[in-house]
This record gives sequence, C-alpha cells and structure tokens, in this order.
Amino acid sequence: MKLLECVLTFRERLMLAWQLTWPAVVCDFLWSFTVRIMIEARSPGVEALYLVPYLLGIAPWLVRRMFRLSYPGFRLRTLEDGHEIPMGYTESFKVMWLLSWRTSVLMLVALLVVSLAGGLVHLQLASLVPSSTEAPFLNEVGLSIFENGAALFLMPLVMPGMFNKKYQGFRVAAVRAKSRK
Repeated sequence: MKLLECVLTFRERLMLAWQLTWPAVVCDFLWSFTVRIMIEARSPGVEALYLVPYLLGIAPWLVRRMFRLSYPGFRLRTLEDGHEIPMGYTESFKVMWLLSWRTSVLMLVALLVVSLAGGLVHLQLASLVPSSTEAPFLNEVGLSIFENGAALFLMPLVMPGMFNKKYQGFRVAAVRAKSRK
C-alpha cells in the first residue's frame, strides 16, 4: 500500500518526530511559565494567545529545522521539478499542516478508544489531574506533555504521507546516504 510505504524505518521517523516534539514541549512550558507563574494571568483563554504565533511561526520553523539537521543514514530534501531547493516558509507551513491535522485525527481516535475503555472500567480521568482553576500551570504543562508525547508516537505513522504527497510546487524526500567503502 503506497500510503504506508516509506524509505525511512519507524525508528528513523520517530527520530524526526522527536525533532518536532521536544522543542514544542519546551516552548509550551516557557509560555505557560511566563503567563501562569511570572505574569500570574488567571484568564482561562490566555493559553489560546500562544496558538497563533505557534501555528504561523514556531511550528513551520521547527519543520525547517528538522529538514536542516543531519541524520545518520539519510538526508531530508525539498525538491522542485527534481532539483533540490531550500525549504522556505510556505513549504514548511504546508508540511507542518499535513503532519498536524493527520496526527490530530489519529489523536482523536486514540482519545476515543481511551475514553471508551475508561468508561468500561468506570475510570474518571478528570479525577486524575488537577483542574485548570486549581493548578493552571500544572494543567497546561501536563496537557502539553501528554499531547506531544502522544504525537511523538503517532506522527511516525503519518510521515509516509508527508513523503508521498505531491505538494503544490514541491515535494519532500528522504534520501539514503551512500555508504563509503
């Protein structure tokens, strides 16, 4: 099945996902610390202010960073008409968007399964975490760690689609490094 075929192993795709998720957790932590601890903002919607700059700036930058890094055994490339081009903002935004929405769909399915399983054993998930009014900082950081931790293991499942998709004007590829003999 072409959709699931990929040059990279699951472990290599997990390494790529790690390059996207650990900085996201750090950024989330810094934002939450600044807003909830330093400024002591208590408004429940203040965490949403971070989403716009994250979506439009930080996440595309993380994708470009992932493509610039060196990896053992392979190299990520952005191609236009078969020729390598530097990944710009538009390309990184399109790649980020594809990875985000596809990972979110898997995350919702996983959450539904966990919720149904929790309902079968009468587990009240809300009782396991502090409420956002009692401990907003811990709540936000915990949510970030849970969400990005789940994405770390779900994103490698959607990465073959990133390599197989023909974006408008470009495509991305993982090229195996030639072994030296």
